[in-house]
Amino acid sequence: MLYSGQVAAQLQDKGAEVARRRGLVINDEQMRLVDEVLAKLREVSGAKFVALVSTSGQPITTSPVDVASDTLSLAALAASSFAATRQLAEVLNEREFTLLFHEGKESNLHVVQVTDLILLLIAFGRETQVGRVRLYTSRALEVLKPVFEPAEETAEETAVIDGDYSRQAGEAIDGLFPEMD
Repeated sequence: MLYSGQVAAQLQDKGAEVARRRGLVINDEQMRLVDEVLAKLREVSGAKFVALVSTSGQPITTSPVDVASDTLSLAALAASSFAATRQLAEVLNEREFTLLFHEGKESNLHVVQVTDLILLLIAFGRETQVGRVRLYTSRALEVLKPVFEPAEETAEETAVIDGDYSRQAGEAIDGLFPEMD
């Protein structure tokens, strides 16, 4: 069983073996809104690809959905690049750098921080004006931040799993797949 708050404290006081997990949880309605915002951002900015990724490098969603890019690699590399940028800010006694921009011969990549746990990646070609991307990205952030900030606050409330959780989860899964005779 999952416990939180006072129940978790009581379990720990009793010496129960607990595991802590942290994660971002958003509902279907929020995800639809996020997908709509990314699709609209891609359309109005002229971007080829837009994605939301966690700062740990996990993809959350992309536009277009069927993008041919290696999303896992891109998410991981962008997150690690952003982490390095945070360290650069620290070395320069800057509070933070909230965006990255990579310019290539044919493609550009704009990475901006949505919240502490979320990054927005926008890939676009040379024909697209950087100012246009930045303008529409700032407008998209106005919609995305309120979606993810409450989800992050909920993620901060650490869930506690009691010692029987693994056994109960295993039994529940076994119940879904009864043995065939």
